[in-house]
Amino acid sequence: MSTAVANQPWYKQFWPWFIISVPLSSVLVAVVQVYAALNSSSDLVKDDYYKEGLAINQVITQREAAKSMGIEANLRLDNLTGELLLNTKNATAPKLTALFAHAAVSSKDFTVTFIQTHPSEYRAQLEKPLSGIWNVYLESSNGWQLNGRINSDIHDHLNFNL
Repeated sequence: MSTAVANQPWYKQFWPWFIISVPLSSVLVAVVQVYAALNSSSDLVKDDYYKEGLAINQVITQREAAKSMGIEANLRLDNLTGELLLNTKNATAPKLTALFAHAAVSSKDFTVTFIQTHPSEYRAQLEKPLSGIWNVYLESSNGWQLNGRINSDIHDHLNFNL
């Protein structure tokens, strides 16, 4: 039996194919990873990072303005109806704008305009329910900004921090 195996050509034996399969599988995995890296979006990396870095001073100024004006806000969302209720303290603008920035996928980002219904209450309507983690930036035409983060799968409210 051993002479029959020894007389077979190498390509009909098990061990050469086993030894060849290890580096071949590594090459295949590397090709798949290179393809995925070249064809996937890089939403977490900003192309204009320098410009964004310079704009941070404006954001800090807007947040300091909110702090000095004593502005506070509490957002409640109803994913069933899509209604957003914003209760504020010391906000006087007739309209407020909120940017909902998804934590990982920038193509999901959207803006909502809140309309004042009572002196310290604003309302808005979502087009579709929220799911996942969102960074929320609340801004006014008066030059202030508040920010917060919400996981809409777990919480239905957000207290904006200063």
